[in-house]
This record gives sequence, C-alpha cells and structure tokens, in this order.
Amino acid sequence: MVFTKRQWEYLRKCWHLTPREIEVAKLVCKDIDNVRIADKLNIAYNTVRTHLGNVFRKMGVNGKASVILEFIHVLKKAKIYTLQGSKFPRVK
Repeated sequence: MVFTKRQWEYLRKCWHLTPREIEVAKLVCKDIDNVRIADKLNIAYNTVRTHLGNVFRKMGVNGKASVILEFIHVLKKAKIYTLQGSKFPRVK
C-alpha cells in the first residue's frame, strides 16, 4: 500500500508517531517482513518489534493488517484517501 507524503504526515499527526515509527509503518505497508525491515533500516530485529509494538499501542490495534486497515479508514474519513500505486484491489 502506497500513501502520499501528505497522507503520511496526516497519519503521523493522528497518532503522534515518531519519524522512525513512520519509517517502519511505511515498510509494513509495502508488505516487508520484520527481518527485511531491520536490514533496510540498519537496526536490530527486536528494535523493529519495539517500534511496531509502539505503533500498535498508539493506534489501539493488534497487528500489521489492522494498522493498514486503520490507516485507510482514517484517511477515508478525512477524505484524503487514494489508491495511488496500490497493488491491492479497491474495497467498497
């Protein structure tokens, strides 16, 4: 799932996410697993888990799929949601 810079900024403000939490969330939305996220960001695997745990706690969700669905839900409510570059089918 690809979001625009404006959308990421909106999502960051909604949940007071740190820049690193946003970096991790962006990679989660690209369907990248935790090991590869750690490699890409040059951080430890457990650090990725910590950042994801913080994102889950701040958003009140329990998993990566829930993060993506909540992002979409909030952006739709704010009327700034588009499917730019998405490889997933549109959900009605």
